[in-house]
Amino acid sequence: MLDCIVIGAGPGGLVCTKELLEQGLDEVVCLEQTNNLGGVFANAYDGLVLTSSATISMFSDYWIGDGNQHRFWTKNEAVEYWRGYAKHFGVIDRIRFNSKVVAVIPQEDGDFEVQLASGETLVSKRIALAIGNNSIPKYPAWKDLLTDVECLHSKDYRNADRFVGKNVLTLGGGESGSDVALETSRVANNCWVSLRNAPGWLSPRTRNGISATDISTHRGIWGLPRDYGPAFTDAINRYELRQKNPVNDAVFQLNQKIKNKKGIWGTYATRSFSLAKAVAHHGCKVVGEIVKVEDGGKTLHTKDGEILKNIDAIVFSTGYKNHVSFLPEELKETDPRSLYKHMFHPKYRDKIAWIGWARPNLGSQFPIMEMQARFFALICKGEKTLPSPTEMERLTSFDRAIYLEQFEHTAHRIRSLVDYYRFMDDMVRLIGCEPPLRKYFFLNFPIWLTMVYGSYQGTQFRLKGPGNKESLAQEILKKLPVSNFNLIVKAGLKGRIIYTLKALVPKFGLVGSWSQKMSHSKRWLIDSH
Repeated sequence: MLDCIVIGAGPGGLVCTKELLEQGLDEVVCLEQTNNLGGVFANAYDGLVLTSSATISMFSDYWIGDGNQHRFWTKNEAVEYWRGYAKHFGVIDRIRFNSKVVAVIPQEDGDFEVQLASGETLVSKRIALAIGNNSIPKYPAWKDLLTDVECLHSKDYRNADRFVGKNVLTLGGGESGSDVALETSRVANNCWVSLRNAPGWLSPRTRNGISATDISTHRGIWGLPRDYGPAFTDAINRYELRQKNPVNDAVFQLNQKIKNKKGIWGTYATRSFSLAKAVAHHGCKVVGEIVKVEDGGKTLHTKDGEILKNIDAIVFSTGYKNHVSFLPEELKETDPRSLYKHMFHPKYRDKIAWIGWARPNLGSQFPIMEMQARFFALICKGEKTLPSPTEMERLTSFDRAIYLEQFEHTAHRIRSLVDYYRFMDDMVRLIGCEPPLRKYFFLNFPIWLTMVYGSYQGTQFRLKGPGNKESLAQEILKKLPVSNFNLIVKAGLKGRIIYTLKALVPKFGLVGSWSQKMSHSKRWLIDSH
């Protein structure tokens, strides 16, 4: 009898296996259907570069190597980091490669029978599902009408060699879609990108070619209320306009398409300027949603009334279905928003854990996977427990309502989308590993500065609480970069002034005069950038 079977040896499966072992669960096995670790990243397109820096992408207790803090890994570099991590923590020996799961069958006693394609059967007390939700491509309904053009999903895209000299339409404004649009526009005769409404919020990997911009994913700005989003968004838009170059102009125009009430905090990020470069430098044209197909796909009509003719090929970067073929029928198409913390089903509770089914709007998915794995391992050890099924459903409904309000139509379409800072904070509280900010402010100010104005990543959550490794965490935190005094820091400071004054207004009964001053303060925030 196994304590837990972890399905998938991508980053989520590796960190989950490691955390289970570290909590003393010895009977753990990780099943991987391919002959290599790395999951979907290992099999992604040739030019894949992670859109989060090594600083925020790293696992909390395994260093990335000096000098790599601002580096953005290629897919091969990311896989090598995960391989080193797995070797360091003894995970490699627990992986069974070429072990494809074909069925997970609940037993009457609460255990699970796991059937493999080889015919072998394993039995386990618990299952950790760490395959992510990037397995089964999702297409628009009109895809079946494409009988006379070449079409493929970004899951199967490797490079643009096949599109040299052709007329190509790409769909989707996320990170994969943007990379595909740029690579294709460089070699195609004509290239269009179709967007249903808008791309994700375009943000560069670096601003000066050196410093990673996600160092600014810090408490200084993320700790503010989400209704500060529009003012924050206007400040960034004005910055882009001041740069006076075609790429930044394209970024401004594309980001202007985003109409969410929370601005930058009301959508997901496309942490790449690839789409803007495709538009500015390679003649890629942005068109609306496709609403009509003619001539087997050779002629396409957009919602805006444009007609695209002589189409040769279409690349769909249109996301994936929430579908796992080997789960019990009632779980095959589980909505991540129906799961407690995007992890636990109210019926199966801690018997099945979904790891990596929470997609952050900004930040990085890897710290989220690690926090989920830490929480699950503590539950398996008996140090933490889940709420009652009724309370799980109540809290899940509460989270769902917040995200549907914050992300609006995008939340309905991308069911795994969460607010990175809020989700991480929730997991931190559940684990009980809140960093002692006040203590470090007085006793070790440089580390405090890193925790407040450095990337909101996992190492600070190793300073105290379950799974703490204080000495190692201090050593790593001393090496992590801190944001310079840039636009984001300034916007955060001004936002804190605004909300401090808002809090003082009712306290001192200065509603009339202060409301006018608050309005002036907001205009000053926007106009000063």
